[in-house]
Amino acid sequence: MTELREIFIEKVERALREVGADIVEFDQNLKVPAWDITVDRHGHIWPLRLVTVGWNIDVLPAIYWRIPTPIWGWPHVSSSGDVCVSDREGLEYDPDDIIGVIEWLLEEATRLLACSFMMTEAERHSAFANELEGYLRNDGSSSVILDEKINSTKSLYAEVALVKKGRNGPFTPKVCRINQASTKLLHCHQERLGLLDVTIPQLHGLLSEWEDGWWDAFLGVLSPTQRSIVTSPKNRGAVLRIPSRFGYSLLLLYWGARSAKMRSTYVIQRQDHEYLVRRTGGEPVMRHVIIAGCGSIGSRVAEYLALAGVNKITLIDNDKFSADNLGRHVLGKKSISKFKVDELASLLKERMPGVQIEAKVTSVQSALAKGDLASADAIVLATGNSTLERSVARRGFKEKWTSLIISTSVEAAGLGGHAIAMRAGTPGCLDCLYIDPDTQQSLPSMRTALIAPGQKVTRQLTGCGAFTPYSALDATRTAILAAERVLNNIPLYSRWVGEAVLAKTEGIQPSATYDALHARRIASNIAPSEFAQPRCPCCGF
Repeated sequence: MTELREIFIEKVERALREVGADIVEFDQNLKVPAWDITVDRHGHIWPLRLVTVGWNIDVLPAIYWRIPTPIWGWPHVSSSGDVCVSDREGLEYDPDDIIGVIEWLLEEATRLLACSFMMTEAERHSAFANELEGYLRNDGSSSVILDEKINSTKSLYAEVALVKKGRNGPFTPKVCRINQASTKLLHCHQERLGLLDVTIPQLHGLLSEWEDGWWDAFLGVLSPTQRSIVTSPKNRGAVLRIPSRFGYSLLLLYWGARSAKMRSTYVIQRQDHEYLVRRTGGEPVMRHVIIAGCGSIGSRVAEYLALAGVNKITLIDNDKFSADNLGRHVLGKKSISKFKVDELASLLKERMPGVQIEAKVTSVQSALAKGDLASADAIVLATGNSTLERSVARRGFKEKWTSLIISTSVEAAGLGGHAIAMRAGTPGCLDCLYIDPDTQQSLPSMRTALIAPGQKVTRQLTGCGAFTPYSALDATRTAILAAERVLNNIPLYSRWVGEAVLAKTEGIQPSATYDALHARRIASNIAPSEFAQPRCPCCGF
């Protein structure tokens, strides 16, 4: 043993004695340092094991409850006895403060164990139910995909592949996906599954693998109706639905067509829309949003709204994706020369299963002429064409659409971006920003623009095909503003400003509005009433 390792052992053992732990044994048989200890805290003497990942505590050490394993039914404790004192996310500590770290670990571990000891058996089961899926994953359970919400009126099936173990080993069945009569995977066959609502006490002792002894005990605690489902000759497994604080956990008990000594428990990975949205802390947003223009900004707005839980999105654009936009668009090389809306629809369905995406290869003008825009809860105009967007807004105000209309755009060279949300019947629209407040005369450009008027900011690299220079980050910041306006569902003009480093390099002169925003002399959010103009032909009050 090296001198550094001996020093580390001495430091840890000094720290253990300092915090009141009795050292039973230092286990030298493991590949990592481990100390068997006892600790008298919270009214109990706890047999524990402290294990460090290496010969330092740069990674938080683990604390094990040293009792016969597998341990089952105790909150915050794995089958091997690992006490989950922290998920290790966002935890900060000083790795040189060995005494402080060990004191905190022992206090947290014994506090959790003591709390569980004080619970009734029913309370422990309830708390354990919230952790059941994680418990089984830690025990070695494989995961299987279910990408739609369970419908109790439909039959459940397992898509099963035969996998060879080793070069000369036998073929064994592996469940790859669960479906409700919607087979997707090649080289798999279908096997019927039952659906069973059970409680934690009925699953006592369930691990990642189980044999006849556990199965017989399980059958013994089921009701006649439950037993008939799992013993049906049609079924080759059963999906278990276990109530928890988060709704329910889903597991698969799979026994297959042929008997085996050990059978498997799978943790079901849900990918239905409602579950995924709630995993983010939100709720599904039952709204229809139209994205008109699927360039660098519009595509990101669509992505953020899909991830935020909006259940229906219509994409409108008739352009094909160009390689020139790889540097700032969400689409990649595989989408080159394909219609943006089709490629973006595929991407969004992959990113957020269950979201309804409608792709329309058409121009915004055609959609407007057909009346396709009036039916949505919100319309995001990300066309880069202010004249067209003003026409859409006028139509919406004239026909009194109930939709929230958001015009969003980014300005060149990192100067900033805009998201202008308006609604018919509320004074303050896009046209108001093209009217001089003093003279009430129309202006050739938006009076809140961040670039001083009279400058050419487009660039050409190939002699044709001018473009506005802005980055993916600029598009992202602007898209976030637009998505927030949709989700808040309130008319408001929001904008952001950057540091204009590129603008200064390119000789682009910022506007007085930019200077005022950058110096925080004016607010970045403006209520529609603050920019509404009395003689506006669109919303004039």
